[in-house]
Amino acid sequence: MRSFGADTRLPTLAVVLDLIRERGAASRVELAEATGMTQATMTHAVRKLTALGLVHEVGTVPANRGTPRRLIGIRDDACYMVGVQLDQFAAVAVVVDLAGRVVVRHDMPGSGKRPLASVVADLAGHVRAMLEDAAVPRDKVLGIGLATYGPQDREAGVVITPHPTPEWTGYPLAETLAAATGLPVALENDATAAGIGVQTLGGSGSSFAVVFMSGGIGGGVILDGHPYRGVTSNGVELGHISVDALGEDCPCGNRGCLDPVAGPRPVVERAMEDPQLAARLGLGTDTLTDFNRVGRAAREGDPAAAALIADSAQRLAVATVTLVNMFDVGRVVLAGKAFAESGQAYRDVLDEWLNRSVFMRHVHTVEVELAGDVAQAAALGGAAVVLRNLLESPNPELPTAHSVPR
Repeated sequence: MRSFGADTRLPTLAVVLDLIRERGAASRVELAEATGMTQATMTHAVRKLTALGLVHEVGTVPANRGTPRRLIGIRDDACYMVGVQLDQFAAVAVVVDLAGRVVVRHDMPGSGKRPLASVVADLAGHVRAMLEDAAVPRDKVLGIGLATYGPQDREAGVVITPHPTPEWTGYPLAETLAAATGLPVALENDATAAGIGVQTLGGSGSSFAVVFMSGGIGGGVILDGHPYRGVTSNGVELGHISVDALGEDCPCGNRGCLDPVAGPRPVVERAMEDPQLAARLGLGTDTLTDFNRVGRAAREGDPAAAALIADSAQRLAVATVTLVNMFDVGRVVLAGKAFAESGQAYRDVLDEWLNRSVFMRHVHTVEVELAGDVAQAAALGGAAVVLRNLLESPNPELPTAHSVPR
């Protein structure tokens, strides 16, 4: 096994690795200039990453004077990570190499309200099938990053919410999936994971907000390159920001919360109240599928569907203004399967609202963009969390054929 001292820290190693991945190859001088680190710190970080087998020299470029600068590149096949995003209505799983390339992807049913043992067994089966399809050496698989609901106890690997069923509260989700696959499992909030996924692929800078919408609405923030998680890995509960102070009581204890008035479920419920629209769109499957059918119809010009999406987007914009005002970010990224059909419509509404209403709009604009693949951003982030956990550990080491259970 290859291991190193306790002075190895995430702010150094992960940042350097992400930057090399983003640029394809870079010299130590370029990396030091881009990060603000000293040459000595950068040399130390590159040596550790090289000793771990994650990077290597890939060539040289001429310097203004002196010897040519040596370029550092990623060893794409040094290791692999599995990322899974799971909610009640859908799941996406990916196998990712060190360069961030998706080797295999599986789209799967969500948890529904099935017993969690059955859900975990299905996930484990898909993970085994994906690794077989990817034909990657088992000893190069670092683990599984599972992105799902918050609130969570990440250290214990449990969800501390009774949704979608009471069984979720305290269920040993990470431990059970690890036992079923023989791989370590890291738990992460889905919105936070989406932000880490965007960040890992070199998008959106060091500070930005994420609006995540799949079965419901969530939020995440990356600040100076680090995810803000809060006490229960639920640091940005966007779905329960009030958008109507005199609105209906929410089960959470607040009034007029965003998710119960503008999330996929209320949009579908309103669509179902119009029998002609429901019949025209073939509604009646599940919340996420039906929501995307409404979104597709809106995109194709159906006026009733477009009105529902516009109303939802405007309410989401109101809450997102609050989010941006709180954290003073200059970029918002939309991610999650619910944006698959209507993402552009939401993007346009949020762009207009934020640059009209954000407190600091006279100082800086707020850019709104869709994640590169809205459906798999959180799964990519889950995979990235596995690697980050390795790099921030006191003695990081890559697995070997003897250290990975089969």
